[in-house]
Amino acid sequence: MRTLVGMTKLELEAVAVELGEPTYRGGQLAKWLYEKGARSFDDMSDLPKAFRAKLVEGFKVSALEYVTHREAPDGTTKFLYRAPDGREIESVWIPYPDRVTACISSQVGCAMKCTFCATGQLGFERNLTSGEIVDQVLAMQAQLGRRISNIVYMGMGEPLLNYDNVMASVRLLNKSVGIAMRQITISTVGIVPKIKQLAAEKLQLTLALSVHAPNDALRDQLVPVNTKFTLAELYDAVKEYEQITNRRVTLEYIMLKGVNDQPLHAAQLIKWSRGLHVHVNLIPFHPTGSDFDATSNAEIRKFARQMEDAGFPTAVRAERGLEIEAACGQLKRQLATQGS
Repeated sequence: MRTLVGMTKLELEAVAVELGEPTYRGGQLAKWLYEKGARSFDDMSDLPKAFRAKLVEGFKVSALEYVTHREAPDGTTKFLYRAPDGREIESVWIPYPDRVTACISSQVGCAMKCTFCATGQLGFERNLTSGEIVDQVLAMQAQLGRRISNIVYMGMGEPLLNYDNVMASVRLLNKSVGIAMRQITISTVGIVPKIKQLAAEKLQLTLALSVHAPNDALRDQLVPVNTKFTLAELYDAVKEYEQITNRRVTLEYIMLKGVNDQPLHAAQLIKWSRGLHVHVNLIPFHPTGSDFDATSNAEIRKFARQMEDAGFPTAVRAERGLEIEAACGQLKRQLATQGS
């Protein structure tokens, strides 16, 4: 059985022709899948019954099977989905009064082994297809009945190590689902060649760089890929990205008590960031079963003030979904533990 979600309009037109239908039926399929959010062929009311019958024989709409979800009092909802091969991924729905953000996964697990990250503790299994990435958005919209306006590739996995599928999903979300390119953010721990490749695409999306440490010695410990791509190399890649795209990069920085949250660390981050047009996003730490503790709110604010006084716009990410362990990888890992 082939899955329709993930196919482009041209590919859906080819499916229509393959099944003996006129080309425009593929465009109708695309509208039902990506604009109207149909989750079954029965929903596609303006398609001939004979065409729908042919589709049922050889195709399925969705790539993912819903497993479970947990909702926090603030409305943040974490979903667990199962792929056709039985592997499971997480997605998070984050509602605000004026928008809904979807935090989506790009891989099953992650190979980066960041020491504070729940997904990193799971290890890497495989890349997601473009359809599995897009289907997270469509599945959450269908279940919760509200349109998603913002996408962040900050779920399970390193997006730039699944570059082709991620970029295919970005284009589908933009052109077919209708999410503005400027409302899409791709987060990376810093895969330098792929940052340069992304820059060459000249897309108006947002690049978020997970820095997490302001010097190589500490970053080697927290983000092991730093031993391959150093902070100096990252600086050059970010500078090139900004020059080519004319887009500001977001620096993601998780606050770990007594590890990377001291005034000296802020001073080092300021020094490293000089000459870049960046926005700093300080992230309160969600417990993940690791040995790290969260920096206090007061200390986070002090760190933020130091960055702002140096001229860098700085925000503290609002804590969402603490009650449901919304950090990526936590639900999958917890359910696996319960089942063992």
